[in-house]
Amino acid sequence: MAGAVTLLRRPAAVRAHSVQDREPDFRALLGETAWARLPGAVQARFALGGHAEPLVYPGRMTVRASAAGWILGQVCRLLGTPLAPWTGEDVAVDVTVGPHPRGGIDWSRLYRFAGHAPVRVASRKLVDETGALLEVVRGGLGLRLAVNEEDGALVFRSRGYVLRLGRRTLPLPTLLSPGFAWVEHRDLGGGAFRFSLRFQHPWLGETIFQTGVFHDPV
Repeated sequence: MAGAVTLLRRPAAVRAHSVQDREPDFRALLGETAWARLPGAVQARFALGGHAEPLVYPGRMTVRASAAGWILGQVCRLLGTPLAPWTGEDVAVDVTVGPHPRGGIDWSRLYRFAGHAPVRVASRKLVDETGALLEVVRGGLGLRLAVNEEDGALVFRSRGYVLRLGRRTLPLPTLLSPGFAWVEHRDLGGGAFRFSLRFQHPWLGETIFQTGVFHDPV
């Protein structure tokens, strides 16, 4: 009978999640002390309810990828293009941030690579039923994130990949991903900020690196 009971239990690694996800409260996730160390402009960009209407942040980026990162970018187009599929210097990019109908915040980057049609990379930042911060792309592929203040910048680091299928969240091995993610938002003053991201694979090294300067909406 004990074995039969075990078979009926939900696996510990698979969890049901709520239908309505919540918008992240970055101030609460950081804590008052760390939040107070951020520049006022960063606080305004990440304030709870600060994107009740979509806002567009224009900028230009350097987009690089290793051979493995480029291949992953092409394969991931099957999942709704969670990674930029091309590389380039001084690439025009518009970042649009706004509410999502199922809860959370939409973060969309529209890249205009030379010689290619514009390509959009979209994700949703949300807080799940456990209070964990997630970033999820189309197809359900997601990252658990830790957020910290570091030297006046807002820094996100991945804490594992997941796949959301309906009301279930399943963990995924990092070895089958672009690698550990690091994302930094650093204010430059005058309504400008630098956005940088890097993926570091345990075996393949750095697979993706992007950095660029963006400006607040006028």
